Amino acid sequence: MAKSLCKWRRGEVEANLSALASITTPPRAACSKCARVASEKGYLCRPVPLTSESTKKAQKAKKKADKKDKKGKKANKEKKKAKKRKEK
Repeated sequence: MAKSLCKWRRGEVEANLSALASITTPPRAACSKCARVASEKGYLCRPVPLTSESTKKAQKAKKKADKKDKKGKKANKEKKKAKKRKEK
């Protein structure tokens, strides 16, 4: 990586907006000096992680709940289809 985001000048930001978008999405680290964010800590001069262990656990639990909810919805759809078939 070339220069950290912390050292970019205003003109560089304006000239490289597409690169900036890919560097900062999704934000996983922040600079403790200037509060800029980046997807990788190598883009910052004093990086600190934004996601803590509890946040990671919460995200994992949410994904698991979403999967379970999708399975439940699918089962409900199948039950409704079976009921309609019986009625015919």
